[in-house]
Amino acid sequence: MNAKALLLAASLVAASIPGISMAAEVSTEPVGFNKVTALGNSDTRFSLPLHRPTVFAGAVLSVNNSVLTIQGGQTLSANQLVYSAGVQSNVYYVTFTTGTRAGMYYTVVANNGSTVADASTITVDLNGDTLQGAGGVVAGDKFQVVPYWSLNTVFPGQVGITKTAQINGVGALTRILFFDPNFAGVNPAASAIYYYFEGTTFGGSGWRKVGGGFTAIKNDDIILPDMYVVIRQEEVSTSLINTAVGLVPSGERKYIVGTLLPNADQDNVLAIDIPVPMSLAQSNLYQSGAFVGTSQITGSTGDKLLLFDDSLVLKNKAASKIYYYFTGDTFGGPGWRMLGGGFTSVKNNDVVFQPGSGFIIRKQATPTPTTTVWTIPAVY
Repeated sequence: MNAKALLLAASLVAASIPGISMAAEVSTEPVGFNKVTALGNSDTRFSLPLHRPTVFAGAVLSVNNSVLTIQGGQTLSANQLVYSAGVQSNVYYVTFTTGTRAGMYYTVVANNGSTVADASTITVDLNGDTLQGAGGVVAGDKFQVVPYWSLNTVFPGQVGITKTAQINGVGALTRILFFDPNFAGVNPAASAIYYYFEGTTFGGSGWRKVGGGFTAIKNDDIILPDMYVVIRQEEVSTSLINTAVGLVPSGERKYIVGTLLPNADQDNVLAIDIPVPMSLAQSNLYQSGAFVGTSQITGSTGDKLLLFDDSLVLKNKAASKIYYYFTGDTFGGPGWRMLGGGFTSVKNNDVVFQPGSGFIIRKQATPTPTTTVWTIPAVY
């Protein structure tokens, strides 16, 4: 996998959608691109370290459970920010840019159609979280509304993939493998597999999902900011290049890691939406409290960070490197270690997080399911 992210320029982004006033706040956000080469006859982890253009920016007046009331006179058409198949192709999320929730995101599920100042609202899916109380959202916290990447917007014009004329998705083609973030346990298999049908039958060309019905077009299915997919080149010998162009996220980033079942290890399939390489020390993974260290120099206990080598032509790859954090004072003192890398070889400066790729954090079992937040401070 050859991943490269370049900051191109500071560009004024004034994307708009009908019915939304953009007068509240306009920000200058740098634009960049990220290039990933998917090898032929192989699997390549792929994620999106850049965001699509912001469509709305504002500040919170108040919060009531999952409903955000917006400061000022911005007006919204009813459910303008809600996905509607064949009508409105985007699924949107709210991401906070200031306050204690800066760097977190929540899917938009509704918005009202008020034309009265300080009465416009956006409702989000909390997915078990809460925005109220200690550490929650308060008046004045700023946020942006951003469309998720979808299969159609990630691969516009199907550039970087191999299409198929076979409606059942067999033969030489590119498959996109998704993984369920709510899968409980370790070694998750793909929860959904997509391919692009280029024929004119069965409802015409478009993305299809294995087992999802031949006439069900899945162009608008989304890729989350903190997830990776696997690009699988099936019987395709040539390498293909995928280039994403988007906005560079600013400020600190936050990611949820944890366990889902009692007394069971848990794989967290993750990517970070930061378009520059990052070392273990820079990542703040251990220091944030999201990664449990071990006093055993062998790494027999504690959490593990699993990395994959996408320069290898191989499918269903096992982890090529596994890291753990040693908390003891012997063998050179505390710091990151790699299994098989030598007990005294401290790996804090290993640059392991690459833009446009992905990794797994394997959380050790806990008596009850736990959730922690991994916070990465702003790195540029």
